[in-house]
Amino acid sequence: MRPIKHLFAFSVSAILAFAPNLTTAKTHDSIYSHQAIAQPIWGKQGMVVSQEAIASQVGANILKQGGNAVDAAVAVGFALAVTLPRAGNIGGGGFMLVHLSEQNKNIAIDYREMAPAQAHRDMFLDKAGNADNTLSRSHGLAVGVPGTVKGFELALKEYGTMPLASVIAPAIALAKNGIVVTPDLANSLAISVTDYLNGPPANKYSIKIKASNFIKRGKY
Repeated sequence: MRPIKHLFAFSVSAILAFAPNLTTAKTHDSIYSHQAIAQPIWGKQGMVVSQEAIASQVGANILKQGGNAVDAAVAVGFALAVTLPRAGNIGGGGFMLVHLSEQNKNIAIDYREMAPAQAHRDMFLDKAGNADNTLSRSHGLAVGVPGTVKGFELALKEYGTMPLASVIAPAIALAKNGIVVTPDLANSLAISVTDYLNGPPANKYSIKIKASNFIKRGKY
């Protein structure tokens, strides 16, 4: 691992900018509109942005501990697997763009999912030879080989400053201790569980379980 003083990282899970000293953002420095649903926040030294607040705070904490943007991006990515499972996941893939400001160099890391070794061109066709959207979208055949964890490991090794155990620790803590379930998360979990249990192959065995059985009130 080698330290990077000024580094910017973007991944499918988070956007981060990092400079040595992280300071508190000041809203009065931003362009403000009373008609806007969300107001901008200006950060002079560093900023972590993701789709979920808890995961964003995980990244900010990594920066405060002395980690760089890649350390924080990876920490956010793992945290999103807990706090925003429909989008942040370790069972899929993505990409990361890293900008090394001192070298004025951009690095792209591609860790998108790959087709299984036994995949073939006709695997999504029905018996009549026509394309079957069910097979390519909601069937086990549509699952690719995940690349997220491997991509995160590579990013940390090449451009991070902290070990994997340190950046993954917050996600592990969130998974063990539980999080407060927002209405948005509760709805997405209910839909996902219902779709899974009522679709193939679960319906083949007549498995009908209410999604509410999997979600405890307040936490999960």
